[in-house]
Amino acid sequence: MGKECSLNPYSIIHGSGGVVIGDYVRIGSHVIFVSANHVFDQVDVPIHFQGIESKGIIVEDDVWIGGGVTVLDGVRIGKGSVIAAGAVVNKDVLPYSIVGGVPAKVIRMRNE
Repeated sequence: MGKECSLNPYSIIHGSGGVVIGDYVRIGSHVIFVSANHVFDQVDVPIHFQGIESKGIIVEDDVWIGGGVTVLDGVRIGKGSVIAAGAVVNKDVLPYSIVGGVPAKVIRMRNE
């Protein structure tokens, strides 16, 4: 976690796949970072025994993540982005984007 960041109550950083958080990042309450996934390709083997795979999560500098957001494995959130409350981020977010929804989609760019 970078400098001058805030992480509000009841947020979870599941870091088994690696979570990198840049400088000046604001994280609301009840935010969940899930940096790994269960493997479940083999139907004849219980999911429990198939292990996990992970790509990690990167949050660049100057990002605001609203309350109740879920950020999934493999996502990079670009510099200066805003993630609206309750969003599920399952794809990369371009720098200076405002995204929201389930799944998260671009609402507009901050410089528009």
